[in-house]
Amino acid sequence: MENLMAKIPKMLMGQELEKAMLSLPVYDAAICQADAGTRLTALDAMTDIYVPSQMSYEIYSKIYMAMLHSLKKKQTKDAIQQGNQNHRRLQGLEYNSVLGGADSFSIIGPSGIGKSTAIAKSIALSGGNQIITTENPYAQIIPCINVQCPHDCSVKGLLLAILSQADILIGTRHEQLAVKNRASIDNLIGTVSQVALNNILLIVIDECQNICRNKGGVNLVASMTQLINSSGVSICMAGLPETELFFGREMQLARRSVGLSYTALPYDGYFVQFCETLCSYQYVAHPSKLTPGLIELLYECTGGIIAILVSIIMETQQIAILTGKEELNKETILMAYNERLRNVQDFVKIAPRKRSQTSSIVNNDTVNISQKPSVDETNMDMLVTVITDKARSEGLDAVELLAGQEILVEEENV
Repeated sequence: MENLMAKIPKMLMGQELEKAMLSLPVYDAAICQADAGTRLTALDAMTDIYVPSQMSYEIYSKIYMAMLHSLKKKQTKDAIQQGNQNHRRLQGLEYNSVLGGADSFSIIGPSGIGKSTAIAKSIALSGGNQIITTENPYAQIIPCINVQCPHDCSVKGLLLAILSQADILIGTRHEQLAVKNRASIDNLIGTVSQVALNNILLIVIDECQNICRNKGGVNLVASMTQLINSSGVSICMAGLPETELFFGREMQLARRSVGLSYTALPYDGYFVQFCETLCSYQYVAHPSKLTPGLIELLYECTGGIIAILVSIIMETQQIAILTGKEELNKETILMAYNERLRNVQDFVKIAPRKRSQTSSIVNNDTVNISQKPSVDETNMDMLVTVITDKARSEGLDAVELLAGQEILVEEENV
């Protein structure tokens, strides 16, 4: 039997990992002397900039170890026994789970902080784009399959999506046969379990917030649990913060979602470094130096959301070029924020912080950031449901619990 551990890339750490993840497109300062059309076209290169953060390193480590954990189970005695049990399941006979113990984990954070990009880069560095082929015995192993959670939490839809990805990568026809035979969900779980047992290391399910927005979410998680126990495959669930409210309702759900949780960037050294990197790609006719005051302004406009930060720098330069101002400064940044980013202003949240004395922003020029409650309307409904369910099951006072979360406020008698 071949040494499977030698089939995957070595794990990267430190500067080697940082260099592998870093993405900086080629930039020539002479572009600033080109005509406006050429500079506007070249501006699109900024979307390729990626500066890895601590989040990037943690996601890479988690994904690599999950693949390694799953790979160790392939082509073992337990895997062969599990294959026999999966065959019995497909025949409608009594079956047992032999493997089990594989890990599922979550990667949770708000939209725009770079989760998906970090996951994609981590998968690529872990060998996710290269099929592992063994000769003795012959097998094709897919390092990672990335699918999206169906908007309606359809178990069948998710299972067919996994089979479809596997068919494309290794040339099989499992999905076609399953659709043709009108396979039941139980049979589909058995088929996917067998395919994952022999051919898949990690399944990444993105957009998992759909689980808590649909009544079928619990059934979908239960199906994934069966898949884990019958295949030894690792499963990563990625989604927005509201996913944590769902998984925190019951122990069997919570233990399946142990993993990584993130928020928007704080105003720290990494944010400053990222701003400096972005602003080193200037396509205006008169490039300017990034000052501490401008960095603070960018943080107020973006709330530490990387995607918004990239967008506002690009939009600012577009406005500067199109209006003839040709400079990246406070005026053009505020123009971009007020004219181009209206739709995201309500989602920008920043923690109060003391301005540095070197700041060039005066109070009258401070961006008017829309204030929102700590819990938005969708999450409020979910939180109320969770609290009332807990009160009902444990015999507690629901009103008291809601008041404790500052959802209900008792009026004082005047």
